Amino acid sequence: MKTLTVPRPPAAATAVPAAPRRRRGLGRKAAVWILVGPYTVFLVVFGLAPAGYALWTSLVHDGSFSGGHDWTAVFRDYRLGDAAAHVTTYLLLWLPILLLTVLSLAFTLHARPGRATSALQLVYYLPGAVTGSAAALLWLFMVSPDSSPFSPVLKLMDVGSATDALSGASLLAVLTVMGVAVHAGGWIVVLYGALNALPRDVLEAAQVDGASAWRTMWHVKLPMVRTYVAFVLISSFASGSQVFVEPTVLSTGAPGQISPTWSVNQLAYVYATQDGDFGKAAALSLAMLAVGVLAAWIVITRTHMYATDSSDSR
Repeated sequence: MKTLTVPRPPAAATAVPAAPRRRRGLGRKAAVWILVGPYTVFLVVFGLAPAGYALWTSLVHDGSFSGGHDWTAVFRDYRLGDAAAHVTTYLLLWLPILLLTVLSLAFTLHARPGRATSALQLVYYLPGAVTGSAAALLWLFMVSPDSSPFSPVLKLMDVGSATDALSGASLLAVLTVMGVAVHAGGWIVVLYGALNALPRDVLEAAQVDGASAWRTMWHVKLPMVRTYVAFVLISSFASGSQVFVEPTVLSTGAPGQISPTWSVNQLAYVYATQDGDFGKAAALSLAMLAVGVLAAWIVITRTHMYATDSSDSR
């Protein structure tokens, strides 16, 4: 009994020619460099190069090595301890409230879709449209009983002037509320967009299994957007630890109440502008950079920000 053999197609018909493969590989590499190249240039020119110059400025004076004298002088400055304590307290108050506000409002918008969702996103984002010195001036107006629309509430709180509202612990409260109002809106929109990109079949499977809205949020949605939450935390910590404009502008409404070196960034500014000591300013700036990088590394490793699941790799 004869067996039929099916002839195999020639190798040239099935194999991809080497030349098109090489061209395809070169095209992919070119696309990668086109996307990554501009960012790399900006990172080197406006990030690594200034950091390297700052390091050189903090270690070299008049062409000779200073032996880290500026670093020692910075850490021995009595003003640094107070400034670091102010910024740390501010971060401990502001960061948890900001994250809680962003997460709660973003998850609420995603859980209750409707016509009002877009309008609410705009309402949440509007306070963030006013940033920097303009936001500080706006809040200086808001805490001044003579001109604030909330003057009856301020008077009930025994706030007779802007100086009363910006003295002692009240300053931290004002900075915290102002920071949440300015930064929360943009992060709510970002996180809401991430939630909208979640696969619907996973969310529907959770509903079929009888998971409540709370369990779905905590066990399904939050783990799937943990990368975005980590990014919010890293970026917010970086901006909060470098607080500068807000206390500087608010001090104009309460003369003598807010120290010109209230924050670490303000102290570095005083080194550079008033003392003319760029070595100490560079040393303190690099120390702040090191703290920010360390905080980012901790968040990335703890949240497994760049880890990929086995399902994703397939």
